[in-house]
Amino acid sequence: MGYRQAEKNKNKFSLLKLMRKIKKNLIRTRYTLNTIDEIVDHILSESDNYIDLDECKINHLFDFRIILSRLKEDVKFRDKINIRNDINEFGFEVFYCILKIPLRCETTVFTKGAFFELIEFEKYVQFIGAVFESEYSFQKSVFHSSVNLSTVDFETTISSKHDLSFYRTIFKKDVSFFMTHFHNTANFRSAIFHEGLDINYAEFTNIDLSNIEMKGDAMLINYHTAIFLQVNNRETGLYLKQHALKMQDSVNVLYFKKLEMEAYRKTLLTRPPEMEIPAIKRKINNIKIQSDLLILWLSKWSNSYGNSFLLGILFTLTVWFIFFSWFIVMRDGIGSTFIWTDKRYLYEAVNYIWLFNGIGGLSVNNSVTWGCIFPFFIGKIFITFGIYQTIVAFRKYSK
Repeated sequence: MGYRQAEKNKNKFSLLKLMRKIKKNLIRTRYTLNTIDEIVDHILSESDNYIDLDECKINHLFDFRIILSRLKEDVKFRDKINIRNDINEFGFEVFYCILKIPLRCETTVFTKGAFFELIEFEKYVQFIGAVFESEYSFQKSVFHSSVNLSTVDFETTISSKHDLSFYRTIFKKDVSFFMTHFHNTANFRSAIFHEGLDINYAEFTNIDLSNIEMKGDAMLINYHTAIFLQVNNRETGLYLKQHALKMQDSVNVLYFKKLEMEAYRKTLLTRPPEMEIPAIKRKINNIKIQSDLLILWLSKWSNSYGNSFLLGILFTLTVWFIFFSWFIVMRDGIGSTFIWTDKRYLYEAVNYIWLFNGIGGLSVNNSVTWGCIFPFFIGKIFITFGIYQTIVAFRKYSK
């Protein structure tokens, strides 16, 4: 990451930390609910025009479909909740709920897990300032009205292949994740957005946007103020990069390219062995993977995937030092003084950094050996690569 991007992210972090500190002092939990019965009784006592869990601390596994099935037994909510048993695409019976009134969970703290899966929300939904201290999921739900998840803390760090959070969720109206903090993967895989996704000042430890669908003019809103520490897969990095490219945001194009390449590198490193293909083809594939890993490693350390010209300069100087020293040792042997303090070699060292200079220094006493040729030309190649990577990194400031 370049200096400008690093400073930008540093400022974002400082602002977000301050906002979260202020928010923490503002959260009030007036009600503590420890059982399903207490949750149902609290909802019944508050209102019949909406489901109100504001300022509650819920110390029980919260499965909203179970809560809705209990509420439907009461005359106040009977006509406001529909429960269906449908057959899904795999042939299994699915317990599906439709909520016809608003849901409010402002500054609500869920300590034991919260699941809002397979529910249609016909009215607005608010989770402003809520805290999810354990597992959570909104997967395969449909939001027909606006959804406000501003300043929510998804604090759980539980990492599981079953953690799908917003997988195949449908947002038919505006959805806000303003200043929301995801401590683990925010999984929006295969989600559908009809009016865009507002992530203003949101912070993503990890994010999965693979296969998402933006209907009509919907797009990522205020993505440039959000913080992305990593992406869950290459497809997500590519999506973010293409979105930044569409917005003519050259700095973030390169930053998202960096995240994309890092995700690709991790995919290659964790790729399972291919046992069902012929041995020769498996060998060829392994060679391709290793060559890709080498290029990615060089790109990372030579300019941080185009984000840091300072790293490009450092890389160039480092390979210059290493390969020139190696070349001199192979040609002249190890002397009594350090090579870079010996005046005889300083002129040669300056010559060596230029691509077509210094070839005459290959021979001593009219003898040339492979021990001299190899470090001499490999060093030239790496120096040229380092200069090129430095120029590439500079270009991001000129677009």
